[in-house]
Amino acid sequence: MAFIQMNIFSDSIGIATPVNIIMPENSKEPPAVLYLLHGLSDDHSMWTRRTSIERYAESRNLAVIMPTTYRGYYTDMENGYNYWTYIAEELPKKLHSMFNISKERDKTFAAGLSMGGYGALKLGLRQPERFKAVAAFSSAADMNVRVAVNEEHIRVFGKELSEENDLFRLAEKLNRETAPKIYMWCGTEDFLLDSNRRFSSHVKDLGLDIIYSESEGGHSWEKWDEQIKKALDWFDTL
Repeated sequence: MAFIQMNIFSDSIGIATPVNIIMPENSKEPPAVLYLLHGLSDDHSMWTRRTSIERYAESRNLAVIMPTTYRGYYTDMENGYNYWTYIAEELPKKLHSMFNISKERDKTFAAGLSMGGYGALKLGLRQPERFKAVAAFSSAADMNVRVAVNEEHIRVFGKELSEENDLFRLAEKLNRETAPKIYMWCGTEDFLLDSNRRFSSHVKDLGLDIIYSESEGGHSWEKWDEQIKKALDWFDTL
């Protein structure tokens, strides 16, 4: 596997921004693609620093894309940068122009933890034509309970959560036949447990294809390392 550290200029956010990539070497066909998203206090480097993602990807012919939107929630901010446009539109186009990676929906996935779990779910729910499946760990899935009372979230989302940033409303708009499959996990001691339970129950009630589980643990890298391995194993079965 090759480990690539690069900076690209983004027209969407008007600044050069870092991306880390794990890329198969000598692949006979374009590798599948996983967009792997970080949490609120992390950056593009954290998945490789705190987990064995490179080792997990090695046997799968899988390219792992690890970008950053800093504390921007993978969102075109109310007062700030257009991180959704960057992560969902501009970055994929740039990567496909530079690397021979798959463009097939059946070989495109997203995953993330906490804020990155929100981002991965939003990618799948807003772009079901692109993503076969998404995985979210300890996800900030229900932003409705945080926006109006948190100044940082107001800067990102505004005083009211728009439909395009509300995972609940996005899920309601999906066609069950064409929606991406969803994998979610949360620890029973995690402060985001109720958020995960509300969203996963909502998705189940809508009849979408979701695997949701809980186990002992909190908001920790030990658990996220376990879960990304399980999610990759699950992706392989689809």
